[in-house]
Amino acid sequence: MGIKKFETRNYLGEKLGRRGLVFDEKDMKKALIEHNYFHLFSGIESLLLESYEPKRYEDVKLRDFFNIYNFDKEMTSIVLGHLNYIEERLKASISYHFCKRYCYNVNNTMQYTNKNNFMNPANGDKNSNTYCPYHDNYPFVNAQNKAIYHGFSKFILTAPFFLSNLIDNNDNIDIRYYRDEKYNPPDGVAVYRSKNQIYDRNVAVPFWVAIETLTFGELLRVMHYLKNDVMEDVMRDFRLKLSKREVFLNMMDFFLCLRNSCAHNSLVSNFSTSSKYRVNSLLVATFKLNPRNAGHQYSVLRLYDVVKMLSYFVDVSDLKEPIKNIKVANIASMGTIKGEKINGRLFERMGCEDYAKWDELTDGVEYVL
Repeated sequence: MGIKKFETRNYLGEKLGRRGLVFDEKDMKKALIEHNYFHLFSGIESLLLESYEPKRYEDVKLRDFFNIYNFDKEMTSIVLGHLNYIEERLKASISYHFCKRYCYNVNNTMQYTNKNNFMNPANGDKNSNTYCPYHDNYPFVNAQNKAIYHGFSKFILTAPFFLSNLIDNNDNIDIRYYRDEKYNPPDGVAVYRSKNQIYDRNVAVPFWVAIETLTFGELLRVMHYLKNDVMEDVMRDFRLKLSKREVFLNMMDFFLCLRNSCAHNSLVSNFSTSSKYRVNSLLVATFKLNPRNAGHQYSVLRLYDVVKMLSYFVDVSDLKEPIKNIKVANIASMGTIKGEKINGRLFERMGCEDYAKWDELTDGVEYVL
């Protein structure tokens, strides 16, 4: 295929015209100024092309691209809102239940930086403080959990100078509000060291403040390292028993993938998980998922399947209207036959060609884990 060379906006517009796209010159000029060609055209063209060799459109207008593009943006906004809500709930639940057990007084404020309060998935020594009861059969250690399983020594909360980095790298954490002469850090926790290499043993930042600085990926690692006493309480907040720990963490894998995709402005309608992310078989059975690679281990999910899992935690009925609207818009613009064909392509790319199933999902389907 080769590396594509730079093309001017005029050339790009002319190229689309040669391919049969119908547009007003002023509208095309405005579109190319305001939008990334790759997102607006390259990412959507496969849905609208009549032929690929050569690329050719038939009765397709610029507004058809915008209809799908704006639909995608609306879907992204809604999905990202749901994922942010789950992330917020996780941070609140984890910090609360962890502090309840380990940070129960001022002197224990920084116990969330003590590695002995977490479990190391690779540690099978029952006499060790970081013993993990799942170490022998930890899920997906050769796939998405490989770095987590082998990387306990790189855990952000217990890494050297975590407290120093937390304060120095976050302007909203003002050290003046987190210094207490009565605070005396116990062994094993982080101690603040200034940029001048001076230690201040009277500084402590509560976990419920620190956890807000973590990314979803870092939060997922925290969950893997939580001991069962805390994890059980967290999962209870999400209507799950500790016995479903593996399933819960696997669902979070796919929420992380979807969140990253949305946050980087990728087309959510073209979302799919990386093949390195394996899928728990109970998830496949419970949510009737349709992994693309269904060999020795399930992998690769599309938007439809991840929204199914999302619906276990949040109400996804707000996706119903944009899905209905794009269906109607495509038919209104391109006619029933062509519009339905494009809708089929779009919904299939999203993971389920059948509009009725999308409609059913957004009406509310109850899944039991």
